[in-house]
Amino acid sequence: SKATPIGWQQQLKGQTIVEDAIEGRAERSEKIELQHHRLMRKLEEQAQQDAQAQMTSGAFNGMSTMHQYMGQDGSSFLLAVDPQTDLAGMQGAKCPTAVPTKKYDISMINAEITLNRWQDFYPGYMYVLTENVDKVRAEEAQNKAAREKEGFDPGAVTTGLQGDYIQPLAIRANQGDCLKITLRNQMDSESGSLHINGGSMIVSATGKAATTTNQDTVVAPGKSVEMEWYIHPKTQEGVRRFHSYSHARELTVMGLFGALIVEPQGSKYLDPLGTGQATDMKSGWQAMIDNGSGPDFREFVIFYHEIGDEAFRPVNKKGDFLPQRDPLTDAYRPGGRALNYRSEPFGIDEMHLQHEYFGFEDESLAYSAYTFGEPPTTIPRAYLGDPVKYRLVHGGSEVFHSHHPHSGSIRWQRSPVTEPNMLWAAGQDGPVKYPIIRTKSDRVDVEVIGPSEALDLEPECGGGGCQHLAGDFLFHCHVAHHYVAGMWGYARVYNTLQVGALRTDTMPDMRELPDRQGRIKLGVSSDKLIGKTIDWFGKSFKIVDKGQKTNWKSDPVVVSIKDWVEMYLPALGKPGHKDDEKGQIMAYDATVWDWKWDGSVARGERESTAKYPKYPAAAKWDDSTRPAILFDPTTGKVSWPVLRPHFGKRVPFSANHSGAPWLEPIHQDENGERTSEPAKPGEQGRWSLCPENANVPKINNLHFIRLPITLAKKQGKEAPIVDKDGLIYVHHEEESLTRANDDLKYPANLRANVYDCVDTILTSEWDDDDFTNFQSSKINIHPHFFQFDTGNSDGVISAFEWEMSVRPFTMFSKPKKAGLPVPMNSKLTESAKKGARSITIKMAEGATAYHPNTELLIGADCLEPGTDATTSL
Repeated sequence: SKATPIGWQQQLKGQTIVEDAIEGRAERSEKIELQHHRLMRKLEEQAQQDAQAQMTSGAFNGMSTMHQYMGQDGSSFLLAVDPQTDLAGMQGAKCPTAVPTKKYDISMINAEITLNRWQDFYPGYMYVLTENVDKVRAEEAQNKAAREKEGFDPGAVTTGLQGDYIQPLAIRANQGDCLKITLRNQMDSESGSLHINGGSMIVSATGKAATTTNQDTVVAPGKSVEMEWYIHPKTQEGVRRFHSYSHARELTVMGLFGALIVEPQGSKYLDPLGTGQATDMKSGWQAMIDNGSGPDFREFVIFYHEIGDEAFRPVNKKGDFLPQRDPLTDAYRPGGRALNYRSEPFGIDEMHLQHEYFGFEDESLAYSAYTFGEPPTTIPRAYLGDPVKYRLVHGGSEVFHSHHPHSGSIRWQRSPVTEPNMLWAAGQDGPVKYPIIRTKSDRVDVEVIGPSEALDLEPECGGGGCQHLAGDFLFHCHVAHHYVAGMWGYARVYNTLQVGALRTDTMPDMRELPDRQGRIKLGVSSDKLIGKTIDWFGKSFKIVDKGQKTNWKSDPVVVSIKDWVEMYLPALGKPGHKDDEKGQIMAYDATVWDWKWDGSVARGERESTAKYPKYPAAAKWDDSTRPAILFDPTTGKVSWPVLRPHFGKRVPFSANHSGAPWLEPIHQDENGERTSEPAKPGEQGRWSLCPENANVPKINNLHFIRLPITLAKKQGKEAPIVDKDGLIYVHHEEESLTRANDDLKYPANLRANVYDCVDTILTSEWDDDDFTNFQSSKINIHPHFFQFDTGNSDGVISAFEWEMSVRPFTMFSKPKKAGLPVPMNSKLTESAKKGARSITIKMAEGATAYHPNTELLIGADCLEPGTDATTSL
């Protein structure tokens, strides 16, 4: 049975009293409620006094009386009309007879909205096409049945919100269309409406404006109304938010919102999911737009919103309220910040289960699909080079959010209509190393959005960015506690066709854009590359079998399949030198990946047997579950994503610890030997991050340290203000100078010119088990406005990207046994000269021994003159 809002409120009050009693603050809830009522009485008294003091003529005689008006009938005083004035008829907005018509029959319904595959949920409201109400009810029933089972049944909630019917309603109409809406109210007891911000809807029966003050637009339970809008051909393309203006804000904050997207004239809307000829689609947050006036594009409607108001709390599958504060991450309102009715908080579900299984929780990998599985929030999917457009909507009414996608080169015009060049379609045919610098509008990579706002984003170069990268591209609210509370997702750009058994993840089959048919090929196993000559925009390679030698100086270059595959993958080995699944997880060893050669077929690691709701558990831990690693038969590049989820496990470092493992897998010295040095300019052809004839990359040794920082110097008798546990990045060569001089203790700056190439080596000496963190100290860096490979230079380890966070190289013991094992550090016991072919070391106490074919950083603490040659690894 559905919980009513009143019952929900009483249940929350009861649980709050219990929680306060457990914390030893039994009277806290009562005191807060008394104070709240006292405050409301004072506000009412003040409003009455103000009204008496300002009795002048006019509809509104002061701010206080304006606010008295606001909310009396669900309207804002800013939208009010003189009560003596009748509503004007808007016959000009009536639809002409000879224009295309888009008809939508929409119902407002009560719905149990499930936030994630852990089955956290709340009783809400939603708009839905009337023809899909039964499908929503079927998903509700499936989710309810999942909650009643033991274990981890994900119910009807899919990975990436791929085809669920429980989602905010997104409908479309073209410039020049007649939009007709029949709005039905199937809610239990509330009246509702549908108001399109920026629209010119009229009530079809009367021709009067369908505004918030027109009571004909407010639909009582069991009733309906018909409205229409002639969308003039010159109407600006883009998204408009709609929501209910009746019944105050409660319906909206609980889910009654959606979006209308005005598309280019003559466009068709096609379903991206499935195979074969694309079918028309009536609604959905993702669509392929068969563009009537330009290149076809993929469209993604992303709703940022809160769940309820700031006091509301969803419940878990057992019916207990989610905590107001996440005990593992300190996030406020976990599960209360959402994208498109979905939320994936870091701590309360996935990190909690990781601690139950393995005795530690790893927030540094909370975004990682390898460690925790893929999220239920929106995963916009595209093929490499596809033009894409994002429609950004704030569905809630509580607080501001800031949309930020990761990749460095994902930028858009602040004012897209001012830019005549279609920069969003510039990357269709390959990398764009020199994008247009000066445009009529600034380009940004963060967009702040407030309640009821809707914005259109046209990312430069489309899917994969200007660097033309297959990979995952995190996006989230840039307010830190909002994304930790669940407000995040990521885009995925594939380089091989996602069909049937050749899909590289668990999401549905996906079609190509209509005008880009045939560009993307099905992935093949590594043995199928042998004998092929593959092409990187004019740079050719011939792949030969294992028995032949690689020749990097031939034309075309000849590469054995063994060398080709190993360029893309971490060193082969068993983490922690363990063969059992839990032993590999507990070792926390990211230096190797447990993949395998099966003849000339490269196979990934054994599938995980861990039981949790985000990925099906393998029946057993053995070689029969190893999947073949796929490759693009045209370019030979490894298909994205490479990895599959392994709950609780640390993701490996990239091959050679490379900062660009997918874009720049080739690292050769003058003798054709594989090297850990950065790739040479132009070494990858057009795919080179650092293009041919560019400057030699500048290398920064960026180091993270803990030290006292004087925030304010002594002033007279006032003692200085000192943060004893300050944490900053420094250039490692300047560490001693910085520690000795308070005036140098500022955030580090990396300087470069436009078109410069930059490489950074990141190290840390922030030891584990410091009182300012939980169980480990890992750090990373995240840059903006660079072209980089998200696989290993984004900093944040999201989706199936490689490990990018580092532990301290200065730590050689673990006084406290809690948390992670000792890092894999060692010390040289004898000095080592450049070019030496052997070294003598002593491993840290209890540390995992090194593996063959892995990189070691020698002399990490030997960057300043006069430091001891007996240094760490």
